[in-house]
Amino acid sequence: MQRFQFRSVIAIVVASIALAVFTAFAQQQNPRQLFERARMLDESNQNLTEAIKLYGQVVKQAQEQRALAARAQLRVGLLYERLGRKAEAQRAFQAVVSQYAEQADVVRLAQAKLPASLQAKTKTSATGLTVRQVWAGPGVDTEGAVSPDGRYLSFVDWETGDLALRELATGKNHRLTNKGPFNQSSEFAGDSVISADGKQIAYAWFNKDNLYELRTIGMDGSNARVLYSNKETNFIQPFDWSPDGKHILAVRNQPDRTTWIVLFSVADGSFRTLKPLDGRYPRKMSFSPDGRYIAYDLPTREDVRTHDIFLLSADASREIPLVTHPAHDSVIGWTPDGKSLLFASDRTGGMSIWAIQVADGKAQGLPELVKRDVGRLDNSLGFTRDGAYFYGLRPGLIDVYTAELDPASGKLLSPPAQLGERFIGSNGKPVWSPDGQYLAYISERGPVRNVLRTIVIRSVKTGEERDVPAKQYLDTRYVQWFPDNRTLFVPGLDSKKKLVAFYRIDSQTGEASLLIQGGDGRAALAPDGETVFYQLRDADSKHARIMARELRTQQDKEIYRLPTPQGWFMHLAVSPDGRHLAFFESDGNVNVRLKTMPISGGEPRELLRGEQGKEIFGGAGIAWEPDGQHLLIVKGGVLNPKRELCRIATASGQLQSLGIAMEGLELPTIHPDGRRIAFSAGTPKFEVWVMENFLPAAQSQKASVSRR
Repeated sequence: MQRFQFRSVIAIVVASIALAVFTAFAQQQNPRQLFERARMLDESNQNLTEAIKLYGQVVKQAQEQRALAARAQLRVGLLYERLGRKAEAQRAFQAVVSQYAEQADVVRLAQAKLPASLQAKTKTSATGLTVRQVWAGPGVDTEGAVSPDGRYLSFVDWETGDLALRELATGKNHRLTNKGPFNQSSEFAGDSVISADGKQIAYAWFNKDNLYELRTIGMDGSNARVLYSNKETNFIQPFDWSPDGKHILAVRNQPDRTTWIVLFSVADGSFRTLKPLDGRYPRKMSFSPDGRYIAYDLPTREDVRTHDIFLLSADASREIPLVTHPAHDSVIGWTPDGKSLLFASDRTGGMSIWAIQVADGKAQGLPELVKRDVGRLDNSLGFTRDGAYFYGLRPGLIDVYTAELDPASGKLLSPPAQLGERFIGSNGKPVWSPDGQYLAYISERGPVRNVLRTIVIRSVKTGEERDVPAKQYLDTRYVQWFPDNRTLFVPGLDSKKKLVAFYRIDSQTGEASLLIQGGDGRAALAPDGETVFYQLRDADSKHARIMARELRTQQDKEIYRLPTPQGWFMHLAVSPDGRHLAFFESDGNVNVRLKTMPISGGEPRELLRGEQGKEIFGGAGIAWEPDGQHLLIVKGGVLNPKRELCRIATASGQLQSLGIAMEGLELPTIHPDGRRIAFSAGTPKFEVWVMENFLPAAQSQKASVSRR
């Protein structure tokens, strides 16, 4: 008995010492380090109890880092849920909702985990307004519209690319088109809108000839029609039906990059041009219920991304600025009675919903706030007849990660660690500078998807970060470094000629100089900074080509041409010695091939082949290792959230896993030392939500019902 007691005392002492050491060590680490330690235990499913403790420590220490604290509190709830401790999980989720209301994306995730009885407590009691999630998880698409009766949501089923309907009450999906899987056809549906009578859908369709068409189909899949198809149309996006169902409001883009607001006749497919857009593009357009006006939003200038809102008479004879403000404002839609227009605005910081009364095409008074901080708005899906508003959100988090590899064996020396503490969940597409002293990446800012992309330069030595000044809006998608370690190669848009263009940007001043006009945005800069390799489709044959542009002379040389007009290239990368080019190519149907070829000329050599959307994800990037003996690529499918980082030998084609598999992994980049790598990873999730009981008519109707 004494021996047992002695052992118990020793165990207690050891445990107390261990706890004290753990506590002291945890207190010495900053919240970001604690979060990363917890995340490693969390994702490896090891010692979840300690992960909960570490996340709790983050919550206590991250008083000035509320976004990080909110994420940690959410992870506590998710881990308790995983352990089957439901009561503790609910308390953790409620803490997120009550303590971090300004962290809208994280709050929505926590709310979705609460039972309906607790979710109801989050409604705005003063107005009766309620917000609830109606669709989340795999397969969510927000490129459609809600039916007027609120029963269905149109969307693209990305397993096949078909147009589909989701029955919201049951969660059942059924396809309206039946094109077959992607490995049989590269066609797919695009944005869709439902007619005011709820009987027809208008939608964009990308056909086998690489052309966008405007099509219509009945809600039951009958009466499918190609309403408009023309090789002189580069892109079509339908936005709304006229209230009488006779016209479809759309944006039409021509091969010369000119863009127009047009009305298509449902009877015969002819169209009438209402307004040229001068290279700008609306987020949303909406017919007033009486059919007299069209509300739309546009960037205030060609070189900025913030929008104002305008009204255009249906006969295009009159245009009126409706909402002008330095903030970003975008159309949501007209209320069913036609007396007000709802719009989204970030004038309060986060994205909020506002309403402005309209009479005879003019604003009546000042806008009124309807709902503050709805989250990162992806798309407005429309109103039902009873005034419920459906919208899409993008709560997914994408960040930059770094890891270390043994270049000889490819063995992982350190696990991935998240980089940076600013704008968490909005950072990606990293690239090391040639001297290895800096890492540049793209940070997507703002409460609306793609509102503003900022180039960030991070010092490898100190960890200090600075934003590259934006002298003009370029729609930056990725960056590369020139060999001077100061200037950046950036794809963008030439707003004057409405063409894809490539620029050289000074990372200190933000000054941009135009290098190339044309192409489709896919390009690779040679290590010496003298030549750009980019994709350009031949105007006559439509075949995709890789061109080499010598920047000093502005002379082009064709390096390689795809054999069929349906194909295209996905990512180009030049070897460190500047002698070889690596690229993914698609034949437009099933096959995706990884190839290398000498820049001086000759036939490409195939290293790897996969099926589009299945084995090899060609759109996720390529990176050469410094010795030119291996390439880093990403293996996985378009629909598979887990992607695996691999290396492939350029001589033998032997594929090797590097032991890193994460959701949404893409665009690896290798430090000049050959050991450190960086990449983007995260889950670009989408959700559908509905806002109810917020219009005066709906509230008064509810009150009337309750009095009976």
